[in-house]
Amino acid sequence: MGDLSKGILMLLIAGVVGSQAFKALDSGDLSSPSVASSPKSADEKAIKSIMAGADPSDVLAATAAGKRPTHECDAGYIIGDLDDNPFSEISYASVNAEGITYIQVSRYNPSYLIQKQYQVVSATEIDEIPDSIKERLQQTIANPARCNSMDLYLSNIKHTQ
Repeated sequence: MGDLSKGILMLLIAGVVGSQAFKALDSGDLSSPSVASSPKSADEKAIKSIMAGADPSDVLAATAAGKRPTHECDAGYIIGDLDDNPFSEISYASVNAEGITYIQVSRYNPSYLIQKQYQVVSATEIDEIPDSIKERLQQTIANPARCNSMDLYLSNIKHTQ
């Protein structure tokens, strides 16, 4: 019976020591000072932010089903089924304001869409948007290089009547 209790005690001690070692690795205590003190890339900065408690969905690039990171603007092309999406393969620019994403499709013959927070792959076409938002969108679509470059997949566009 004494050997069994010694074995269990040794197993518990090994578990505690091992968990502390993994905790030190996770917190960066064992990393080199040059990496810990001055991150050299965006990836290292993101890892350091996550290790400090930041939400990974706010720090890392968006996943297909994840929350999009917040940027001043996004620009690229709308993608989707050509038969169901009249805006497919047309350029767009978008800005966020008060929890709504406003999207301008086409620089020369603009149409406007909105996405509310619950809409990820759908949007609603609208006729009018606030003038201040329209002005921001026109500046954004004219200068897409300052925006996050990404294609926007839309599987469904609702039309207002």
